Amino acid sequence: MFPPLVKTSIFYLAVLTLPACSSISVHDPMGSNKKNVINLTYCIKSSSEMNTLKHTTTHKENLNLFKEDIKDAVNDINMKFKSNTNHLQHLHITELPDCVAPSQLVDNTTDLYLTLELSGYGTIKEEWKTVLIATGIAEGIIQGVVVSAATQNPWLGLAVGAEEIGQEYLTWNGVDWVLGETYAPVTLEGNLLYLKDQQTIWHDSSFVTENESELNATQKKDKSLQLKASLHKTEDELLTGLDNYLEIEILNPLTSNKQP
Repeated sequence: MFPPLVKTSIFYLAVLTLPACSSISVHDPMGSNKKNVINLTYCIKSSSEMNTLKHTTTHKENLNLFKEDIKDAVNDINMKFKSNTNHLQHLHITELPDCVAPSQLVDNTTDLYLTLELSGYGTIKEEWKTVLIATGIAEGIIQGVVVSAATQNPWLGLAVGAEEIGQEYLTWNGVDWVLGETYAPVTLEGNLLYLKDQQTIWHDSSFVTENESELNATQKKDKSLQLKASLHKTEDELLTGLDNYLEIEILNPLTSNKQP
């Protein structure tokens, strides 16, 4: 079993590398497209699990606070996205009130379908936590097999493996509590689909644990304000990358193809 300090280091290393592993950026995905305008339809959704914002309130009050914060966060992402893309010429943007399956957009004039997802707000993304727990379980099984083979005692191996698995499960499930108490983690993801061939042409994630430069000493004591500050940082990171991709890989080739 890894010591606590090593586990903490592994956690941060794992979480920081997970978003990078999922990054996708396809060069000139639309090829020799000769359209005058590129139609982009987008939606914003949240899949974040609830986390406690104020320990002095009831569960129901916290739930209401969380729902209100998520609503504000989605609106903030929307405004930031619009301000980032307003300067892009030859791009016609349509907002969807709710995210739908790409198959529902195939028959209309949309060329690109963008989904922005707030997948962690005060917690880490469930998918990432599942990966970390699965890694710990695998470690427990291996340790059990090694002990069993070394001692010729399958029951001892089973006990060691079960103990390791239990401790790993508790450790990684406690990550949300540690982060929630100490930091303000926010995860924002973006996925851009070219509907003609149903292929993802751009995907990226931004994971931020804090953004202290935006807050004064009093504001740093308010979890809601801490999360908003982290959100602003994820928006800057993710949407700047998206903006650059749209300009370089979608719109620049469009205008270049019109040159004699």
